Amino acid sequence: MKPTDFIALKYFFSRKNYNIVYIISIFSVLVLAIANFSFLTILSVFSGLEEYSLSFSKSFDPDIKLRPASGKVLKITESDIKLIRETEGVSNVSKIIIGKAVIQNGNKTEFAEVIGVDGEFEKVILIDSIMVVGAFAELNNYTSYTSSSLSRKLDLTLYNSSGQYLVSTLSSDYLNFFIQPFSNSEWLVSNGVFRTRNDDNENRVVVSLPIASKLFGYEKNTYSEVLLKTTGNSNDVKKKIEKALPNISVLTHKEQNETLYKIMQSERLIVIAIMFFIVLISAFNVVAAVSMLIIEKENNIKTFKALGMNRGEVFQIFLKNGMLINFSGLVIGLLVSTTLILIQANYSIISIPGLDIPYPVSLKIENIVIMMVCAFFVSIFSSYLGALASKKIK
Repeated sequence: MKPTDFIALKYFFSRKNYNIVYIISIFSVLVLAIANFSFLTILSVFSGLEEYSLSFSKSFDPDIKLRPASGKVLKITESDIKLIRETEGVSNVSKIIIGKAVIQNGNKTEFAEVIGVDGEFEKVILIDSIMVVGAFAELNNYTSYTSSSLSRKLDLTLYNSSGQYLVSTLSSDYLNFFIQPFSNSEWLVSNGVFRTRNDDNENRVVVSLPIASKLFGYEKNTYSEVLLKTTGNSNDVKKKIEKALPNISVLTHKEQNETLYKIMQSERLIVIAIMFFIVLISAFNVVAAVSMLIIEKENNIKTFKALGMNRGEVFQIFLKNGMLINFSGLVIGLLVSTTLILIQANYSIISIPGLDIPYPVSLKIENIVIMMVCAFFVSIFSSYLGALASKKIK
């Protein structure tokens, strides 16, 4: 062990008198521990909220989505579907039809988005994760699933043929629109309720693919979108499909929610910047603690120099002492934050006010690395500033 290391450790651990320097050092460690604890905890809460928000997008936005390059209808043959299924990295393929329709139940009427799905739909997206009433099962020509907003507005009765509601598509014939406004209609029963990103305003109905095809007049091998679930890197799968089917638009999950991802990344950078400055401000206590220690040990410094220690070595003693203070605050903050995050993640001791939902948290390695990198630069900066005072002692 170098003499500078030994002396720095001795100054840090062997203080027994409760003098002002000792109190400032302990206070500095506590303040840094709180700052680092807050840094990691806030980042983990933000990551949890981010995952919670993305869970809604994954309910109807798959790993990869195929859309028509132009127009509203995607024409794709069974041989193309087979080619997609055989693409490395694709595990499931679901064909869907989407359109707007008028929903009527008694004297109540609402507009809604109708989504026609095939048998593989639940294997591609996370529909079960947003079901609040009932469980998703295979659809037939009479059953459907409705969003909580639509179910509430129309006062729909579930699981009962007496609770049938009417789904109608508007006629595209403008000359006969006022005489016969609806082109196709189907009576359906709701077998369950799911929630959406905006439960108050999003009206959606999930029906079988044949019903949607009949309602919107889609021909054979024509769909609105094709949804894919992948097992590997989505970008690699995208490149393979674009090469095989160049006339189809291929979008990864990130591209489908580009605005959402950009907003979350911007918010994340702002949070990191704010927390970094909080830790930086907290570290000025280290500058004070090291400066006070230098004043207290002025006679010792003169003795070290008389024994042959140069200014650089004396500077290193107090630089390392400041680093020890910063490191102690980092370790304490990291351990306490990690413990609380793991407890919340596993036992859900804190819930969102007004909702019976555990506060979402997510402990990620990247958050720990970000916090430690910021703490490292702050510790170097604050320790260096504090140790500068040693150079003024002759």
